[in-house]
Amino acid sequence: MTYVELHCHSNYSFQEGASSVDELLARASELKYPALALTDHNNLCGAMHFAQVARSLNVQPITGAEVTLQGGGHLTLIASDSAGYANLCSLISHSYIDADRRDPALNLKNLSQQSRGLVLLTGCRKGPVPNLTDQGRMKEAEAILREYVEWFGIDSVFVELQQNLAHGDTRRNRRLVELAHGVGAGTVATNNVHYHISERHRLQDALVAIRNNKSLEEAHQERRPNSHFHLKSSSEMAALFEDYPEALSNTLLVAERCSFDLTSDLDYKPPGYPVPPGHTQLSYLEKLCHQSAIRRYGRISRRVDKRLSEEFRLIEKHNLAGFLLIYHTIIHHTIIYHIIIHHIIMNESEIVYGLE
Repeated sequence: MTYVELHCHSNYSFQEGASSVDELLARASELKYPALALTDHNNLCGAMHFAQVARSLNVQPITGAEVTLQGGGHLTLIASDSAGYANLCSLISHSYIDADRRDPALNLKNLSQQSRGLVLLTGCRKGPVPNLTDQGRMKEAEAILREYVEWFGIDSVFVELQQNLAHGDTRRNRRLVELAHGVGAGTVATNNVHYHISERHRLQDALVAIRNNKSLEEAHQERRPNSHFHLKSSSEMAALFEDYPEALSNTLLVAERCSFDLTSDLDYKPPGYPVPPGHTQLSYLEKLCHQSAIRRYGRISRRVDKRLSEEFRLIEKHNLAGFLLIYHTIIHHTIIYHIIIHHIIMNESEIVYGLE
């Protein structure tokens, strides 16, 4: 195997991807892919399901996303470790917070500050570097690529080449290779996958038309130019990129580097919670629960004590005491807030009635 797909969209790329995670992975397994990346548009909604199914099929899952930048450009970001995954989650969150949630857009300032653990691919033809290259604005494209290298490091930036047999692909790839060599960055071949087999392109066309609220005929400009945006075999990709074999072999290097697995490597640590002296988080939670049980039932019966003991056992097993203490504080403050608002409203009513 000389190729791994690093730019792939499922139906979690809403109204864009025309195949499910299961279909993509089943096809990847048929093609003997050792690994596959999932890079849905501006979200990680399918990442865990993707990782679980991939492992069941003996395919290495690679976690990533295609993010939209302010101005409309696209970049492909892939997590190489848990820090990279955390940064990717944060960047996607920022893209929604700093823009309309229906039209997320990432500020480059955030990208420059949260590059650790991420591999950057320059994206499809809508990426800033490929787009400027298409227009012949090579100095501007080079300046942006050098900026990426400054933020991510030369070993974590790859110029993305795509050959979907669409007009302009061959010329763009030639220019992008020259640009990459000039900067010293590597190249990777991707197929910008939006469905698992070519026949599914009809559904993808329909989805794009729906997204743009147009008929199929009216959405001609928005639809993809052909049916080549599917998972292709290693031999098919080798034929398309016979002039750039390094772009194929580099996909294997990226896959090897980005072995982060959501099913085993998340290393998530629940939040801490400050507790009074002499208490652990669990013992303080137990104290609060026993106090609440007495208020509710008058005493702690054998049945209540047995149930509390079982709940505490599970809480300790899954390290959830900090979470529950935070929720307790939130609920407590919410109740106080509503009481205060109620008193304010009642006092204002008394004043109004008194004036009348």
